[in-house]
Amino acid sequence: MQSLKKMFNNSITQAEFDKNGFVKLPLLNHEEVRTLVACYEKNREAHVASGQLHHTTTDTKNNTVILEVDQQIKTTIGKALERHMKNFDALVGCFHIKESGNGSATGIHQDPSFVDEQQFSSANVWVALHDIDSTNGNLYFVKGSHKVSSALRTVPECPVYYRTYSNKLREIATELPMKAGEAVVFSNATIHGATDNQSNRHRLAATLLVCSSNAQWQIYFKDMSKKEKAIECYALNLDVFMDMQKTGKPNEMFRISEFDYVFPNISEEEFYQKAAFPLPPAKSLSWFSSFIKSFQKFENTV
Repeated sequence: MQSLKKMFNNSITQAEFDKNGFVKLPLLNHEEVRTLVACYEKNREAHVASGQLHHTTTDTKNNTVILEVDQQIKTTIGKALERHMKNFDALVGCFHIKESGNGSATGIHQDPSFVDEQQFSSANVWVALHDIDSTNGNLYFVKGSHKVSSALRTVPECPVYYRTYSNKLREIATELPMKAGEAVVFSNATIHGATDNQSNRHRLAATLLVCSSNAQWQIYFKDMSKKEKAIECYALNLDVFMDMQKTGKPNEMFRISEFDYVFPNISEEEFYQKAAFPLPPAKSLSWFSSFIKSFQKFENTV
């Protein structure tokens, strides 16, 4: 449940973010886009070495590259964001690269919890560095999904309450084509994904993770292989974030607390109600399927 702390300068933009869980903004000019593309090209070899279809700067596990990219993105995107947002802090900036080919799609998911969402907001600022549409890996979002559950979203795994109806959520998701320099700011609680990149070149975007000013960055760790219900909460900063990419778990010295936790179950009907999204109409049967169904019903009465 986000947006308890307002982050946008414009009340209409804030209202759209609160309602849908995402909003698109004109963010970077051509020169700013070129600056970020140049930064990526300088460090392209380190990024490509990951060998994955979808990878980010943190996947390089190269702290020198991670810090250089982080600083450039915070400088370029952070300054541009001040025209649209207020009272925000940034954790980490990185490039998101989607290589071309089948299997490059990003499945429907939510981001981890990064703040206490009962008090603060956190969001991902995702910036297209060239034109992006459904042919080369654009994002899609399920409107209102950030309002459905206040449950914690843990790492490295998290129970997914919408697993049994995720395919239906994909069908109602809103695809968001973008021009170079445009950004989509979306709540980390918003359900989203991205299409395959079927073009003949990589798709490049820059992201910046932001939260309400004065919020404590944190991460919740859950070992799904254990039967215990305990969750560990860790303080999070850029150094911890980089270290996690290598170890898979935050350093014990940053642990804040440990507590038992039960993840909720949310039905499909309850989901649509809380998201304030119309329940999709039931698919009508063909005349042949209707005939077979009525025949089977008649047989059962004989």
